[in-house]
Amino acid sequence: MAPAKKKTTTPRKKYLFKITVVGPDDRLLEQVLSTFDPVVAVDGIRIGSTEVDLDSSEIHAVFMSPRHSALDILLALTYKGASAAIIVLRESDPEIETIYRNEIRENLGSGIPTRVVTIGSTLDDYKINEIQHTFDDVISEILAMKTKKGS
Repeated sequence: MAPAKKKTTTPRKKYLFKITVVGPDDRLLEQVLSTFDPVVAVDGIRIGSTEVDLDSSEIHAVFMSPRHSALDILLALTYKGASAAIIVLRESDPEIETIYRNEIRENLGSGIPTRVVTIGSTLDDYKINEIQHTFDDVISEILAMKTKKGS
């Protein structure tokens, strides 16, 4: 009888990404973050988290979103160390989008994956799926950038 073969499994890579979620409407940001339970608020910053399991990776993502009443130092904290940013708008507005893109570039530098999500009048199931899809796209881009840097 032949000896049993040992299974060789490559260890799964573990990642923790921080994603900044910004926009001009605090109530809308809160609705978007609530699609990723749980969400807590601490001193003017809303924090949420989620997990994604891929075949080769285990990914944890933390979302941070400042309220407009947050102090500048707290606002800076939401950007510090972020791997990506999502801009949330009620309707498409190129001027406001440019303001936030400039703020992201100023705080995080260029080359950071940035997406814009427009919600419209209601946050229905279709929009919730779109937010989840946007999140998946951002995670994929972050992973691709990390893989590219590693090679």
